[in-house]
This record gives sequence, C-alpha cells and structure tokens, in this order.
Amino acid sequence: MAYIKLDKSALFHNLDLITQRAGGKEKVVAVLKDNAYGHGLELMAKMLQEYGITKAVVRTRAEAERIAGFLSDIIILADTPQADGFSYAINDIEQLRNTPQGAKIELKVDSGMHRNGIRVEELEEAFGLIQDRRAELVGVFTHFRSADELSGELFWQVENWKEIKEKVRKLCEEYGIPQPRLHSANSATLFRYGVMDDFARVGIAMYGYLEIDAIFDQPPLRPVLSLWARRIASRRLAEGERVGYGGIFAANEPMEISTYDVGYADGIFRALRSCAGGEILGRVSMDSLSLAGRADEVCIIEDAKEMAHQLGTISYEVLVKLSPQIPRVVT
Repeated sequence: MAYIKLDKSALFHNLDLITQRAGGKEKVVAVLKDNAYGHGLELMAKMLQEYGITKAVVRTRAEAERIAGFLSDIIILADTPQADGFSYAINDIEQLRNTPQGAKIELKVDSGMHRNGIRVEELEEAFGLIQDRRAELVGVFTHFRSADELSGELFWQVENWKEIKEKVRKLCEEYGIPQPRLHSANSATLFRYGVMDDFARVGIAMYGYLEIDAIFDQPPLRPVLSLWARRIASRRLAEGERVGYGGIFAANEPMEISTYDVGYADGIFRALRSCAGGEILGRVSMDSLSLAGRADEVCIIEDAKEMAHQLGTISYEVLVKLSPQIPRVVT
C-alpha cells in the first residue's frame, strides 16, 4: 500500500529556523488544521511536543481533542464555542452573542482581509457582549491577506492592526478586562516582518514551504512529507500499444511499465502528467497510476511545490488533498 514518510529531522530543521526568527519556542503556535496540512495530526503533534512547542491552532473541536494529550494550549478556528477549556475563535458579532458563559475566546478582528472577524466599529459592542456573557477574552487576533506578495498591502494592514491593538488596550481598561494575548503573523509575515505581537501562527513554513514572491529571501526550509507508492503489476508494451483510460499515452518503442497503488482517490490530481518518479503514462486512475520501469516502490511527491506548479496551484492544496487513509510513518 502507498504510504507517506514524515522526516522528523526536516521538521526540526524548519522549527529551528522558525523559532530563531520568532525569538523562541514560546513565540510559535503550530497550525495543525486539516490533518496538519495533510501530514497527519497526531504524528505531527507528538513531534512538536518532543521539540518543545506547546501551542497549536486547529480547525475543529474534534481535532483539538485528538491532540490535547500532546499540546496544552489549543485554539479552535471554526467551531461552535463551548466552555470546555479550549480557546475558540470568534469570527463575527452574531457568534459572540451566542457564546456560552465561561467560554474562552479569541476575538478575531477584520483589519482589511474582509473575510472573517468583527469589524473595527463593532469592538465596543463586542466588549459589552464579552462582559455580559462572562466570557474569558484570551486573545485578539487578525490575519494578513497579502503577506506573500510584493505590494504595500501588508504594511497598510499592519498599520490598521496597530490601531486595533490600541483600541483593544483602551477597551480592556474601560471594561476591567485583563489585556489579552495578541497574534497576527503567519508564515510569510514571520519571515518578511518578524513577530510584532505575542506569537506567530506558523503553518506552511513548518512543513517546509513558503509561498512568497521570489524577490524575498527564501529561508532554506526542507519538505517534511514525501509520498511513496508500491508496485501493483508490470507488463511489456509493444510499440504503439496505448495505456489507461482514453489511451492517451502510446509507446513509441517496446517498453516495460508498472502500475502503482496511488490515484486520485488518494489525492493525486487526475490532470497530473508527471511526478517525482517520472512521467505518468496515461491518465491517473482512481486507485493507481502507471510509470516506466518495474521498481518495487517509487516516490510520487518529493516536493509539493513542484507538483503544485505543474497544476497551477500552491503547495497547500497538494498537501491537504492527501487522503488521511494513507499510512504515515516518521523517519
């Protein structure tokens, strides 16, 4: 069966670069949402615990429960707030109105991305609701929309964030609420700008990638994940024989080919024409693909960014599409 290797030395190498840039392990929150960007939630959490990271971001309460034994401070980005010890992101004012008493919350404020978060003009109302609901304001945060691009937008949004932080400080004093932790930087912001708050939320850089314009310095990150497939069968093709659905590949000479046990049901895009193991002969099928030769196993993904470039997308999409049913092993 196909399997995924997780290179612990690559992960720790990336974390060394990240923590040096951030100013310490306590300044880093590991983003583990969506099965740790396809890497495997529990395995990644266990390695992070070994490295000394204590804080994480996940998407749902179910994810938080799965890693609670490894990491002590977990922020949930997209689930219904509960008074259960986890910190829940509040993404709009209506969600805050329905927050149960005693819940720990991380208030997201829209500083210019215009996706999630309360509006700046709703801050005072939000603080009134926090007091009425007896919620615990653990943090206030935002997200930058253009940290990976060469433009002035990051700096404009950072200035907005500075004004938001000052309003939060004053409202905390007015309402008698302890000053919350503040966070805004993602991977691109961290390496472009540094940490301007209490910590950075680091996702893609931890896994070995940084999707930023080439003009910026590229830290020497190393991919953590590689995908390997095992041989199902081999056969000799005569010249002119065609392979797979639609027969879009035809042998121009006698050759040996093999099928391998990974396909689009596992997250390998049907449009893919080559992989780390070489040219894909014919179309990717649901559960298999074909390559030249008869190696017992081949590497399908070595660098997700190279595959993403071929598909006109980004490394994130390639990684998160990998099926959680594929076995993962730490090497």
